[in-house]
Amino acid sequence: MSKLEMIPRPWIDPVDNLPLTEKENTLISSNSDRTYPVVNSIARFVHENNYASSFGKQWIMFSKTQLDSHTGLKISEERLSRCFNGTLDSLKGKTVLEAGSGAGRFTELLLKKGAKLDSFDYSIAVNANYANNGEHPNLRLAQADVRQMPFPPHHYDFVVCLGVVQHTPSPEQTIEALWSRVKPGGTLIFDHYRKKLRNYLPPPIGVGGMLYRHYFLSLPKDQQFAAVKRVFDFWFPIIWHCRKNKIFQFFIARFNPIVNYYPHFGLKNKEMYYEWMLLDTHDATTDTFKHRRTAHEIESFLRKIGATNIKVTNGGNGVEAFCQKPAQC
Repeated sequence: MSKLEMIPRPWIDPVDNLPLTEKENTLISSNSDRTYPVVNSIARFVHENNYASSFGKQWIMFSKTQLDSHTGLKISEERLSRCFNGTLDSLKGKTVLEAGSGAGRFTELLLKKGAKLDSFDYSIAVNANYANNGEHPNLRLAQADVRQMPFPPHHYDFVVCLGVVQHTPSPEQTIEALWSRVKPGGTLIFDHYRKKLRNYLPPPIGVGGMLYRHYFLSLPKDQQFAAVKRVFDFWFPIIWHCRKNKIFQFFIARFNPIVNYYPHFGLKNKEMYYEWMLLDTHDATTDTFKHRRTAHEIESFLRKIGATNIKVTNGGNGVEAFCQKPAQC
């Protein structure tokens, strides 16, 4: 019996929501000739090469960079706990769907809290997550599209999606898709980039990252990381040398694309800062889609789809949202 069969949670065909059965490392639709391969213990519902391919490669390269178990810090746990609005310690035995797992920085924490976890990513980042967390008996992984998920609707106590919604073709469609997987009485948690005027203005009023992003996206995908690293390696020594000069950092940020985490992340050394900042600079400048929303826009949309107990705040990744589905709906 495979690990996929050991976890008593159904797979569904993302096209028609009908049950799938596994046979010889293949998931087979019960009502059509559609099949989906299971490769290296991960069910694959999308092609490896897609708009998130650059994300997938970055998580393979930096597979442990952001894991609390690797850093010895609680950066990921503090962010996850804040987004869960005080409910993180209530996950034992609960069904949880994690949309957009990356290398598994939040996956390991959700499992640590006792969740029965289905997790997926659109990119090959699931391979890194499997390497980090794949042997856990409560975890089932897939490579899938948030707009066509192979997981049953109205099924999960918690659906969580951090660092993803703004990178999909339509944030509103993505939120609706996530909402469809929340069971009555369940909870939806996600975050989103915040809409700020400076993100749309050129330097020196705005920030330099957007101009660099246009350049990096003009390159073939297989050349983007090397280009980002060249630019990063030019700016990082300057930024690090003057890292304690807040005035200098304010002005230099207008002309370089580096995502600067010093000193507020409290990382242990220069090498850790280098990895985190390179990873997230690549993330912020090679994303195919980059949407921004205000807290008011997010809250209005959640009210539109019928959410209750809505809490939307500015912070973290930009805007953090917590809401629940009415028990009767």
